[in-house]
Formats: sequence, structure tokens, C-alpha cells
Amino acid sequence: MDYIRVHKKWYDVHVNQLLKDRAVLFSKRVSEEIRGAIAAKGYSQRQVAREIKRQPKNLSQWLSGERQIPMDVAYQICGHVGMNIQTIVARAEQDVINEVGPWPPIEINLEALSDEDKKRIVMEKVRQGDMNLAAYHDENKESEREADPDAGA
Repeated sequence: MDYIRVHKKWYDVHVNQLLKDRAVLFSKRVSEEIRGAIAAKGYSQRQVAREIKRQPKNLSQWLSGERQIPMDVAYQICGHVGMNIQTIVARAEQDVINEVGPWPPIEINLEALSDEDKKRIVMEKVRQGDMNLAAYHDENKESEREADPDAGA
């Protein structure tokens, strides 16, 4: 296995774990925002649980971040207390960005790569079918080859 494949495999695994960790953090921040909205609107968690027909223990676990809150429950709570779910989600996302940075976390600076690394990346993409070389589609290719048979060698 060459370096690029090993690096890509490591990167994919690493990024997938970062994404999972970020999703857990986002869910906790959504829960915190909903808990704050409940309090700000003058409700108690027990009252909301009873009125939306959920077990108080479950609601407590969701709002404390012990368990991830299902999105249908988040919508239900927000609708019940008169809070816009989009506001909750936007605040939670901003909290996550402030805490761990924007997504995606890593941008590759192609200018910093050597010509050999750039060539390797392009050839890997060609092999995977992610891109084609312009020479594959050059209509003058055949006429150039006929005019100078050694040009393509």
C-alpha cells in the first residue's frame, strides 16, 4: 500500500472520529439550548415532560446531555414552549464552532505540496475515476501524433 493510500485511510478514519465527536458535542449543545429555552419561557422540565407525554426521567437525561436528544423530541419541546428550533440549532452550532472550530477541520494547502506530491494526488484521483486528464479529450492528439510519431513517446 503506498503512502497516499495509507494517509488517506488514516485521514478518513481520523475525520470520521472527529465528525462523531463533533456530533455528540452538537447534541449536547442542542440539549443545553433547549434546557435554557424551557427555563426562559417559565416552564419546568417536569411540566414540559408531562405536557408532551414523555417520561420526566428521559427528558432529564436528554436535557442533561446524558443521552442524545432525538430530533423529533427537540422539535416537540421547542414547539410546545414557543421556541424556534432553527434558533436552537444555530446557537448550538455556533457553540460547537467556538469550542472546536469550523468544519471541515483541516484544509490542505496545495501550494505547500511538492510537485511530486501533487502529481501523485492527481494520478490517484485519475485511477479512482474522480477526474480525467485533459489529454484524454484532446481532439488534436491524433493529428499531433501523426505529424510527429515520437511526440507521444
